[in-house]
Amino acid sequence: TSFSIVKSYSLAKSRSFSSGSDHPKPKGFSGQQTNQ
Repeated sequence: TSFSIVKSYSLAKSRSFSSGSDHPKPKGFSGQQTNQ
């Protein structure tokens, strides 16, 4: 399902961003997608 893909994408993004300083970005994106 799209949700599964988004979840995986968000997780991967979160992992990538974990190294950077853009933490709230993937979290917010995930929330927006979940809302839809």
